[in-house]
Amino acid sequence: MSAVAIYARVSTKEQSTETQVAQLTAYCQSRGWTDVAVFRDDGISGVRDNRPELDRLRQRMMTGEFSAVVVSRMDRLGRSLGMILRFWDDADAAGVRVIVIDQGIDTSTPAGRLQRNMLAALAEFERELILERTRVGIARARALGKKFGAPRRISESTAREVRERRARGESLRMISQRMNIRLGGVRSVLRRDMR
Repeated sequence: MSAVAIYARVSTKEQSTETQVAQLTAYCQSRGWTDVAVFRDDGISGVRDNRPELDRLRQRMMTGEFSAVVVSRMDRLGRSLGMILRFWDDADAAGVRVIVIDQGIDTSTPAGRLQRNMLAALAEFERELILERTRVGIARARALGKKFGAPRRISESTAREVRERRARGESLRMISQRMNIRLGGVRSVLRRDMR
């Protein structure tokens, strides 16, 4: 087997990657893997998409330097499923297996690939749910009279009505609601009159 990369990450400077590195190193030694490169991001949140050591690992992985990447837990690669799947896609493209020892995932095995595919399917399902909720929310907002898109230009006759309503003592918000004009549009008409 060619070189193996291990990756460890902790979110705060108060924590240390030492425990993860020791666990990952012991795992590699138990399999007889001696050519091991260590990458560690100390004090870097998994929410961040760019992490110096993970980025360096990814670059070297893409050159074919490693046959496997070993991590203790999936969340070390990222806090979102999308980030993890992007890493796995890069590893697949480079012909590199990913091993997550705490979850027993090894993408070189049928069970590991099944777990990866199930996670990918769940991520796609989650994206579709978000899109559906967005469509429903927009439809509901439109049904309640919410306007979307760029504000429409206020015609001179509409501007005249705004001025008349304001002169009668209607509040800006009342004019906005009754005439179905954005509050900013009402203010803009009245500001023009003050110039």
